[in-house]
Amino acid sequence: MTVEDRTVVGLKAQLSKFSGIISRRFKKPKKRLIKEMVYGIQASKDVKLSNISRTLKEDQALIKTEDRLSRNLGDEDFTDAINEEIMRLSASKVTEDMVIAIDPGIFERSTPRRWNFWGRCGWE
Repeated sequence: MTVEDRTVVGLKAQLSKFSGIISRRFKKPKKRLIKEMVYGIQASKDVKLSNISRTLKEDQALIKTEDRLSRNLGDEDFTDAINEEIMRLSASKVTEDMVIAIDPGIFERSTPRRWNFWGRCGWE
């Protein structure tokens, strides 16, 4: 087993553990979907289903994997349940004296031109 293979196995194990924690309220098929989506987004560094499907490297046609992911994502909204789990996990680590800082540079876009001040806040 190469170093790269060990890294992939370790990463998959960590992502599997994390996705298992945040998806504990769901049934087994939805847990699998969340695990695959978390891994696919991390591995492909993209949120497009086609790129996520490629990273899963399943033994079936790419379009079949995309359709399955799309169909399962459309069944129900996972947002509230996953957000609640993440907040539950992080609640003990956030204190009142902490400051949340957001770098507006990550929101800057080079085009279109009218978006140059998109990151401005009202108090600036």
